[in-house]
Amino acid sequence: MSLVDRMKQAGDKASKQVAKNYQQHQAKVAELKDARGAKIGSIATQFMGGYADRHKATGTLTFYEKRTEFNSVLSTKFVILNSQVKDIAIEGKDEVNRRVTVTRLLAVGIFAFALKKKNTDKEAYLTIELSDGQEIIFFIDKKSPMELKAKLAKVISRVKRAGVAAQASAAQPDQGRSTDELIKLADLKEKGILTQEEFNAKKKQLLGL
Repeated sequence: MSLVDRMKQAGDKASKQVAKNYQQHQAKVAELKDARGAKIGSIATQFMGGYADRHKATGTLTFYEKRTEFNSVLSTKFVILNSQVKDIAIEGKDEVNRRVTVTRLLAVGIFAFALKKKNTDKEAYLTIELSDGQEIIFFIDKKSPMELKAKLAKVISRVKRAGVAAQASAAQPDQGRSTDELIKLADLKEKGILTQEEFNAKKKQLLGL
């Protein structure tokens, strides 16, 4: 094989590798986009604690349709599925101090907001409460709670709706079983196996009334 042929072969191989790498990159981008959904908002913040054993760090909290991400230039990065979100609260220093119980303090360590001495009019705290009981707290400087609520109102509404929808979806199998049981009870009543009183009692028990 001539030098020209070898160079052409090497060039073709390199081109194929570049094309393969590009396709793999595009596949990863598409996969990430599908996992996230569309971006609906972001804010610069300081993660204070409350999520597993993650360390306090300054970074960006980004809200997507399907999940919420915290990214820091340091090592503290994590993803919260919106389906796990039970509530999102925006509060001032006094309110968040009341929210964080002794148990929470022991779990996440001493918060910096407990040590702040400056004017608190232009600082806010965003707490994401998860369905498993975790309370993830973020500090936003130079914005009052009212200003932050106005800025993130639509974002918070969409994230909370995702959580409510997920909980409703999880409850559907139980609702389906209840419906099946009610049909069986009604059939037993029609056949005379259950009296009306027995049917009513079992119906209340089944529905938790």
